[in-house]
Amino acid sequence: MMAYGSEGFLRSTWPVVGLAIVAMFWASCRPQQDDAPKPSVSAASPHESVPSGVIELSEGSPMQTQLQTARVSVRPMQMSLKAQAGKILPNENRLAHLSARVPGRIVAVYANLGDRVKSDERLLLLDSPAFGEAQLGYRKTRTAVRVADYSLERARALLERGAIGAGEHQRREAEAENAKADLHEAEEKLHLLGMTEREIERLGAETLPHAEVAQVFLRSPFSGEVVERNATVGEVVDSNKMVFAVADLSTVWVRADFPEQQVGGLRTGLAIEVRVAAYPDTVFRGTISYVGAMVDPMTRTVMVRADLSNPDRRLRPEMFADVTVLIPERLVLAVPRMAIQQVGNRTIVFTVQSHNRFEFRDVTIGESSGDYVEIKSGVKDGDEVVAQGSYALKSEALRGQISMEGPL
Repeated sequence: MMAYGSEGFLRSTWPVVGLAIVAMFWASCRPQQDDAPKPSVSAASPHESVPSGVIELSEGSPMQTQLQTARVSVRPMQMSLKAQAGKILPNENRLAHLSARVPGRIVAVYANLGDRVKSDERLLLLDSPAFGEAQLGYRKTRTAVRVADYSLERARALLERGAIGAGEHQRREAEAENAKADLHEAEEKLHLLGMTEREIERLGAETLPHAEVAQVFLRSPFSGEVVERNATVGEVVDSNKMVFAVADLSTVWVRADFPEQQVGGLRTGLAIEVRVAAYPDTVFRGTISYVGAMVDPMTRTVMVRADLSNPDRRLRPEMFADVTVLIPERLVLAVPRMAIQQVGNRTIVFTVQSHNRFEFRDVTIGESSGDYVEIKSGVKDGDEVVAQGSYALKSEALRGQISMEGPL
């Protein structure tokens, strides 16, 4: 009977013991759940009051002390256009490719590659039979003019005495005029062959050394630097071969290619800034002198040319250059650069809703200048945005996976 009573007692008390064990286990787990840290960013869900696209910091969050805000405002901003590629070129208005005007043999070369030469300075001496013939022809016409003038004077004297008729006087007058025309033609031919007035006057001497009659000098058309030489003593050359190239590098051109989308902002007279790798801390300034009339069909760019002063010859042709065109100031809606954040392929700012609530806004940005960026859409004048600390705010949003109306 006792055994049966004990078994009955156990059956009746087992549910009570089980409930006690469950209660003890629940009590031991509950403090751990109460002590768990609460996130400082509220996740947007149907059960909470935080709207979608809003990040809320908990009261007293240390991040609040790191945030600084700024007003979206209209401000003057100088825009700039960046070229895709740029190159330094010689000023083609001050670049000369020189060749002999008559065929001949080079007798002497007076200039070397890299030499600075002055205007009208001799570069080489050429021995040319054709040039000698032109000089001898000039001397012959000078003699013909003297003879015709003497004959005309004698005819005048005879006409006054009645020794000849008026027709003979007119014939000799015409001969004198024709001789002068032939002399002018011969002189112009010598100028075309490169002779100066002083050298032509020297041909009026009674006698000339035979060797000098056939010699012609090639001269520099302006002061500059010899950038190419293809002349060797004894070589036979003609007008088809370039023997010297002279460039005045006191001014140079810079050629830059801009995307066709920027053509509307390009025009002559705009200021440009040029930087080259050889002098990274120096900015060279100039103005646009030409904007291309056509778009390159391969690169979809427009060519722009600008003039640069180069008195110290630091800029050298064929240098690559970074070219920026400066657009005059205009009023635009802008925010500090540090307020702009990228989330994937989206550009956003955080607008201030209250002291601890911030809403992200997708924005469209334009040009930038200094510490400010143009805003084309997304916010309006007077909105308050987070400037300093916006990156930390974005990090909190990403860590809390706040709903930002699209994938982060």
